[in-house]
Amino acid sequence: MTNTSAGGGPPPPPTPSASGLLQSPQTVYLLYFGGFILAVLALIGVVLAYVNRDSAQPLDRSHYDFQIATFWRGLVILAVGIVTVFIVVGWLIILFWAIWTIVRNIKGLSAFGRGQPMPANVGWGFG
Repeated sequence: MTNTSAGGGPPPPPTPSASGLLQSPQTVYLLYFGGFILAVLALIGVVLAYVNRDSAQPLDRSHYDFQIATFWRGLVILAVGIVTVFIVVGWLIILFWAIWTIVRNIKGLSAFGRGQPMPANVGWGFG
């Protein structure tokens, strides 16, 4: 019988502190997803991205930049959809915004999980 507590097994994963969770791009992606249920969560997410961006490592900074761009571009798309909602095209714009936001967040979260940075200039695309 082997004793894993005596150094024979892998060490336990580090437990992130509460401040560490607030400094993770992963948290911002999850807040953006939560923003579909409670819009203020997306606002909290973009504030966290702005607060953490300047002191972040290059990998994290690329994700924060991507998240900030996603928020502001998504807000423009959503505003256009809301303004035009009284004509049919507004509903289609809002549907596009929802799909666009979800895809960008999934791609960003997936890349972050693999330890890959987001491209510097994604533009209005899906990432």
